[in-house]
Amino acid sequence: MLRLYWARNDGMSGHVFLSPLESSALEREMVLQAMQFPKLRPDMHITATEIDEALESADPEPISLDDRKLWSDWLSFLQGASTNGGVLVR
Repeated sequence: MLRLYWARNDGMSGHVFLSPLESSALEREMVLQAMQFPKLRPDMHITATEIDEALESADPEPISLDDRKLWSDWLSFLQGASTNGGVLVR
């Protein structure tokens, strides 16, 4: 399981936990949407700049992901991370 946190979070919001299946599905969708986003792995920091660049090509409608809520929640998480210092992956 991957644990992702906004770099600046209050401990109550700004975090998601992704199962290997969810992580894989989101990574596939980001590739299909031409989002330049690094492969998620523990002990990395994805900067706000990297997130902003990835979000530029993101479409709110998923191409292949059946779980629309997962995609919507993911984009919302990334938008929050954009203004909170990026994402820390654990």
